[in-house]
Amino acid sequence: MNVITIMNDTFRRDHVGAYGLEAPWSNPGTGHGRIHTPNLDDFARQSVRFDRFYAGSYPTIPTRYDLWTGRFGFPTRPWQPLERDDLTLAEILNSAGHPTMLIHDTPGLTAAGYNFQRGFMGWERVRGQHGDSWRTDPGKLWLPCAPHKHKNHIGVRAYLRNVLDRRHEAEWMAGKSILESMDWLERNAAHQDFYLYIDMWDPHEPFDAPPADQARYEAPDFDGDWLIYPAYGRGTYMTDDERAHVRASYAALCTYTDRWLGHLFEKLDSLGLADDTLVIWLTDHGHGLGDHDLQGKPGSQLGRLYDQNVRCPMFIRHPGGIGAGSSRGEVCQHVDIFATVLDAFGMEPPGGIDGESLLPLITGESAWSRVTAFSGRFPPGLLTSGVIGGADHDGFVGREDLPEPLTVSNAQWQLIASPRGHVSELYDLESDPDQQRNVVDEHPDVASRLQHQLLDFLEAHHAPPELARAFEDQPTANPTTSPPLIAGPDAVLYAFTDANGKTIAVEKEAQAIEYAHGSPGASDVRRVRLRELGPESRNAHIGAHGQYYWPEDLLLS
Repeated sequence: MNVITIMNDTFRRDHVGAYGLEAPWSNPGTGHGRIHTPNLDDFARQSVRFDRFYAGSYPTIPTRYDLWTGRFGFPTRPWQPLERDDLTLAEILNSAGHPTMLIHDTPGLTAAGYNFQRGFMGWERVRGQHGDSWRTDPGKLWLPCAPHKHKNHIGVRAYLRNVLDRRHEAEWMAGKSILESMDWLERNAAHQDFYLYIDMWDPHEPFDAPPADQARYEAPDFDGDWLIYPAYGRGTYMTDDERAHVRASYAALCTYTDRWLGHLFEKLDSLGLADDTLVIWLTDHGHGLGDHDLQGKPGSQLGRLYDQNVRCPMFIRHPGGIGAGSSRGEVCQHVDIFATVLDAFGMEPPGGIDGESLLPLITGESAWSRVTAFSGRFPPGLLTSGVIGGADHDGFVGREDLPEPLTVSNAQWQLIASPRGHVSELYDLESDPDQQRNVVDEHPDVASRLQHQLLDFLEAHHAPPELARAFEDQPTANPTTSPPLIAGPDAVLYAFTDANGKTIAVEKEAQAIEYAHGSPGASDVRRVRLRELGPESRNAHIGAHGQYYWPEDLLLS
């Protein structure tokens, strides 16, 4: 049996039609309804659908650590390279004589020093994705929006330079990576028992899809700023029309990615590989698109990992058609893929891993032991400095030395456990799947039980005491301390008002001047204090530590 794992980064579960979920907003192009993913929907009918597949280590690179090693990384590791003593899935398969290949456009995997290609017999990086220092060609760049609305406007410029001469949809990133993968399959179909891992960043930002896909979802009369990489945190720096356009652009990229996945599935059929290849399609996490007033993957106390962030789509197609069209409700996580791939090759996993094979669930041969999922990320500055960070590859925003909320999920409940002094949230997923009502104070016994499970998990996975101690208090909806994110209510900020009446304030005057100059119709920059912006003014946005906050996030009312 061959095994192919296909990773599409940042693919929200409610944007895959096979889950029967409607997009949680009105679509300007087509009205309220499901996102168009016919190829994934067809693949799901041939596969086992997993309904409670949860992210563990969050986001991109930490998830790959879980996949590569079968171990939870987030209790002890920030976004960082593989270490010398990490034993990877590819190394194990290679040592057993299985041909292994990595094809990716995800920037961080083979960036300098990261070494996630280690152990693969061959690997190919498809060039041009965001964060890829590739082309220097001069040319007139399309500048889609005011710089303060992008997470990294310098990185966006580099991406736009990389795609400057793009003409046809095969030249968008998912198309390029899938064409490379299909070429590899044609050349290597004769291999016996190969492992191919394909990693695409789409539909991750930049939200940049071919025009035909964009037209399916966007409002035809939209004339606002085009945010292809929206700044993280509080997303109300956008107008309502801009936010709708961001959602349309993300949905368009999902549909484009789905079409090219269909080409890949068709290639497997035409080469005669579908009948002896186990195919795993999955994502690493979701994305905030205004849900809970959050955009992107914010950090610090805004880094609350709700279901839309951590509950992921996954399908596994068995070559014998076993389980086709069925669904499984057991809780599983990315660490389980490691053991699943080894099991498909008839190999035992090494001792000490955290995952277990999903194949017995597909074949119905045994019970499942995991009932609770744990999700989070390790703050890179909590214990040390000098770790290679993820800033260049979308790894972290927020104060790096502050623990952020960790999520505990089971079939009924989800606890967003915040560190000491901050607000925790508890949701009954059965009665409130959209997580609109925090019931942490109504069910203190449930919150306490999940909190103790989290502490047991952190201890079992050797989390440093500094991290575990932050979660020892009883979860509560009442804050007891002010978040120490900037210098306090008298902190000096530099602010301007943009053409849409949104106040933008940052800590450095030069940055404020740059932002104001890049925003047509903006006011002059003025010096203000944090308290002057008002504790409950949601029209004011404070840019600090790589994301936007409301004043009320930084001041106790």
